[in-house]
Amino acid sequence: MNAVSSWLLGIACVVIMSVLAEFVLPEGQINKYIKVIFSFFILLVIIMPLPKLFGKDFNINDYFTSQPTLQKDYLEQLNLDKLTALQEDLSKDVSNKGFKNVLISINANIFSEKLEIYSIIVDLRELEYDNTIDNKDIVTTKLEIAKLIEQYSNLKNVEVIYYE
Repeated sequence: MNAVSSWLLGIACVVIMSVLAEFVLPEGQINKYIKVIFSFFILLVIIMPLPKLFGKDFNINDYFTSQPTLQKDYLEQLNLDKLTALQEDLSKDVSNKGFKNVLISINANIFSEKLEIYSIIVDLRELEYDNTIDNKDIVTTKLEIAKLIEQYSNLKNVEVIYYE
C-alpha cells in the first residue's frame, strides 16, 4: 500500500504545482505552454508505475540523462578529411622540395575515435627531379623525404615504406 500512496501523493503534488503555476503566471501564450508541460508531467507520474507492474525495470533518468554520443559517420568523415589534408600537405611539401611524380599514401584507421596512422607509403617509381636538385641519388632522396615526414608531429615514429 506504500507504493500506491506515494504514487497518489506524486500525482497530487504535480497537480497542485500546476494549479499554483496557473495562478502565478499571467494570461497569454506562455500560460498555454506551461499547461502543456504540466499535463506531460502529470501523464508521466501516472504511467511511471506501469512498467514495474509488468515486470520491466524502468527508470526515467535513463532517458533524460543520456551521455552525448558521437555519430560514427561524422567521426569517420572527420578522420578521412584529416587524412586527406595530411596526405595533400605532405605531397605538396615533397613536390616543393624538387621531387616530382612522387605518390604518397597513408595507411590509417579512420574508424577509431582518434585517427590512427600506421604507415606511409612513398612510391618513387616515377620519380623526376627538379632542375634545382644537384644530387640525384635515391638514398639522398629518401633521406630528404624522411626529414619532411618527421616535421609533422603526428607522423613521428610511423613506418615509412619506399617503392623504387
